[in-house]
Amino acid sequence: MKRVLIVHYGEIGLKKANKDYFVKKLQKSIKMRLEQKFRETFSVRYTLGRILVVLSDKFVEAEYVEVLRKIFGVKNYKFTYVGSTEVKKLEKQIWDNMPDFEDRPGTFRVKVKRSMILPYKSAEAEREIGAYLIDSGIDMKVKLKGPEFTSDVELFNNIGYFSYKTYRGQGGLSPNSQSKLVSLISSGIDSPVASYQMMRRGARVIFVHFHGYPYTDKDEMHQSKEIVEMLSEYQFDTKMYLIPFGEIQKTIATNSDVPAKIRTVLYRRLMLRIAESIAKKERAKGLVTGDNFGQVASQTPENMFAIHEASSIPLYQPLISLDKEDVIRIAEKLGTFEISKLPCKDSCSMFMPKHPELKANIYDLRKIEENLPIDDWVASSVESGEIVYF
Repeated sequence: MKRVLIVHYGEIGLKKANKDYFVKKLQKSIKMRLEQKFRETFSVRYTLGRILVVLSDKFVEAEYVEVLRKIFGVKNYKFTYVGSTEVKKLEKQIWDNMPDFEDRPGTFRVKVKRSMILPYKSAEAEREIGAYLIDSGIDMKVKLKGPEFTSDVELFNNIGYFSYKTYRGQGGLSPNSQSKLVSLISSGIDSPVASYQMMRRGARVIFVHFHGYPYTDKDEMHQSKEIVEMLSEYQFDTKMYLIPFGEIQKTIATNSDVPAKIRTVLYRRLMLRIAESIAKKERAKGLVTGDNFGQVASQTPENMFAIHEASSIPLYQPLISLDKEDVIRIAEKLGTFEISKLPCKDSCSMFMPKHPELKANIYDLRKIEENLPIDDWVASSVESGEIVYF
């Protein structure tokens, strides 16, 4: 039988007057990703709140799942058979194409969503099809809530689409449907998850990584690039800036006029300024960080206030209130956790004081910065940075 992929969106449906924009972005993303994967042309059309993709005769479901599971904006999707809207014909088609079970489920239900123009109600079709499957020997008990197996039917445009499994998508907003943001990324656990969360909201994320080479080895740089390569599968045209930061840190650390305990806050303020300069260059609308309220010394309320003051553009911190275990779960799901937990010496831990300041005073910081070549450091860092494309 002919097969069609049906994709449903979630939050996009709440956009009202702007819905068409998000739907078209989602259509384009699905089409581009499928064509990149399979090197063939796909027809991706929109009808009645659904996106439909005609499937080839010998398609491999798992290969499509690998593509669709990384597309934001997708609520769920299913690989359907194209059948009849006449219940008597449809119930036989459903039975004839019933999948082979390795472990037969104990409970089932029939779920029908129909067009209003059909002469019967959804509940009537569910009962009739369910009865037919029982009479035909499905050998499962009916369970309307939480069944182990569902025969799913959608009736619209004079066609009955039926399937036996619904895959859950990423949700969120269509890829690249919002403005650019610049994310300060490391090889740690938090910043990759923060970047992912903002990408899920439709932002196109440009990455900035501060490395300590040659004062550190290149492990952290390589790990960060590997993480960004993984994240690039969730958006298009990914760009990463590699900014040398070790020399600046050393200069601050060896400056006798800079109290050791405030080094970390100064490093962070400077990183934000450099990232902001890149954001202006890229016409991005804000910065993304993996800050989590109270997690480490630089993330006390006082220190975050002092650090954020260095930026004149919005800062987005999607992890701000999450429990660390919640962040780890997302990182494990993404696959970045396995990289992030590898040992390496990063720029953040270089030239760190033994007892960092927990309540930095912004006026003291400004006074110290007056005697530092901040603007020159920002300009030279951006100029000497390397750009990597994914």
